[in-house]
Amino acid sequence: MHLQRALTPNSKADFLVELVQTVSGLLLVGFLWTHMIFVAAILLGIEAFNKLALLMEQFRLLDLAVVFIILTVAAHVGAVLRRIPSRWQEQKVVWNHAKIIKHQDTWSWLFQAVTGSAMLLLIIIHVFAVVYAGIDAKLSADRVHSWMLWFYIILLFFAEYHASVGLYRTFVKWGFVKRHSLKRVLSVVTVFTIGLGLVSLWVFYSLGGSV
Repeated sequence: MHLQRALTPNSKADFLVELVQTVSGLLLVGFLWTHMIFVAAILLGIEAFNKLALLMEQFRLLDLAVVFIILTVAAHVGAVLRRIPSRWQEQKVVWNHAKIIKHQDTWSWLFQAVTGSAMLLLIIIHVFAVVYAGIDAKLSADRVHSWMLWFYIILLFFAEYHASVGLYRTFVKWGFVKRHSLKRVLSVVTVFTIGLGLVSLWVFYSLGGSV
């Protein structure tokens, strides 16, 4: 009874909340991968990265991106909070249940909740740094060449893990694909995007102080 109460919401608007969580989650994953492609432009050279940054500034795409991320993250967090047990007693039941059954999907959901909470703070810091300082190769290289290198590494791993688990749960929940096939595809995508992010960070780090 306690477990069912902890995991099952009793709201008539459950479907709407589920829909908001799904749509906002998919939008955020799309934004994450688009952002990764933009960051990876540094692999084409400093000039290519700066031209892309200038294009974003001219068409105010950065402003639109900031508004988009704020609204979408707010909608996603609001929907998720409706689904996560709010009382300590219920959270304890969920953790105890995960320890007992030792099911991979249950633990991945719990770690997704943990990474999501951490990412909320990390995203706020990242957005503030970008809006306050601006975007170009030199500014990005200086940030990566400082303590923020570890900040971005942690954000990269958390974001890609959260996105991968979120996509897995979404597609399985709505019955789009088979579990095992989806896991293999998402594992490849996650390894690729993390690798692309790490290489881009390495390039920015190597440019620190020389741009």
